[in-house]
This record gives sequence, structure tokens and C-alpha cells, in this order.
Amino acid sequence: MLEIVFRHARHNPYQFVLSVSRGPGDYDLALVDMTAKGGPEVAQTLRRLPENRPIVTVGRREDPTRACDDLTLQRFAINLLGVLNRTVERNVLRPARLGAAAIARSAAALLGQLDAETLLGRKARALLIDESPAVRRQLSLALHQMGLDCEGVGSGREALDVMAVRRYELVFLEADLPDMPGLRLARDIKRDPALRGMPVIVLTRRTGPLDMLRGAWSRCDSYLVKPVTLQTLRETVARCLRKSLASTVRGGAVAPA
Repeated sequence: MLEIVFRHARHNPYQFVLSVSRGPGDYDLALVDMTAKGGPEVAQTLRRLPENRPIVTVGRREDPTRACDDLTLQRFAINLLGVLNRTVERNVLRPARLGAAAIARSAAALLGQLDAETLLGRKARALLIDESPAVRRQLSLALHQMGLDCEGVGSGREALDVMAVRRYELVFLEADLPDMPGLRLARDIKRDPALRGMPVIVLTRRTGPLDMLRGAWSRCDSYLVKPVTLQTLRETVARCLRKSLASTVRGGAVAPA
């Protein structure tokens, strides 16, 4: 489960990976299952170590040995990265005088460093594929504030039609589309030589581990769960837009106006 979440968390700024060793200095933070036999004892032992590494415990909310910020089993997969990110910011970055406010400013600055208009001769474009007009409208407003032009369609077939005649730097799609599975559309985009360099961001309400695994199989560039925070959206757009512009430079292609 952890490998699936970490492998698919390309939008995650800290790039968590599983440590292959449990020796001193071989990990930066520990994740302890408090429901497993010996779990509480392991957590106590780790807290006494001189390295003083941050510890995140997993269990049931009523467990008095767990902090309120830690993980519950019920929503482990979807909450994992949020808790780990907060742990890093609170216990690792702040002591280094890089607090949460500085992190937010750095993330916001990423978009300001992108010079899409110089490269493309126009603003970067995003295609929003979602059956809900309200979702398309809200997402479009957020992306416009980030300097992107947006177009929205309500089905996979409409998306294929517009992508055949116009280039986009980003695609947002819902996993549940009225005429085809959104993740199948993501796979089709990645298999098309003319489209595969275009980042695909899945934005969906599907939160199950199997859904995230299907997202990884679809080769989408990021898997976001509704409702998404503005900071997460900004960081994801910045990362994927950089990838899209780099693909344009390597291919020597400039999108039509």
C-alpha cells in the first residue's frame, strides 16, 4: 500500500520513499502501526532514541497513545501524504527556519518562474474534462488566476475531438465520464505519440487504494482528490507545466495560437 501511494505521489514535494533498512540514520521519519502486535512498544522505543526522528502512528481515533494529527486506518491511503507533509514541515523544516509560510511562498513562486508565453507565444492552455459544469467553472477560475487559459468539455469524445485540432499544455480529467472511463482516456492519451508529452492530471472523488493503483496504471502524471486545496493545485500545475514545456522544447514544437 505504501509503495503504491508513494509511487503515485509525484506532486508530493518531499518525495517519500520506503527505507530498506531500519538502522539508526537510515530513515527520516517512522510510520508505526499501533494496531499490530508490539506496535506501541516500538513507538516508545523509537521516541527514546537519541536521533529523535519524527514518528507518525497509525491506528484508531480513540487510541489515547496517538496524536490527533496522526493517521486512522479507515482513511489511511488518502490522508497519508497530508499527515507526512505536515510532519516534515513541523519537525524537519521549521527547525531549519523554513516554516509553513515560506513553503507556501516558495510553491507560489514556482508559477511565477514559468515563462510559457515567451516559449509558446501565448498563455499555456488547460483542457478540463468533467461532466459537471460547476466543477469546470470552479477549476477554470482557479487556473485563470495562475495565468492559464482554460477550455472545458463534458465527455471523453468531446475531449478527443478538441485535442485533435488544438494543443494543450495540461489536461484535467475526472475518472468517471459519461461516455467512457476517464482513466482509459488517460491511457489513450499516453499511448498517442502526438499527445503523450501532455501531462494528464486526474481530479476525482475516487479515494480507494485500488483507484489510486488504476491511476498509476493509466500513466497519469498526478492523481488529485476532490476537493483539492489551492496550494496543492498550484504545486501540481507548476510541476506538470514545467514537464509540458520541457517536452515542447525537446520536440522543437511550438503550439499554434
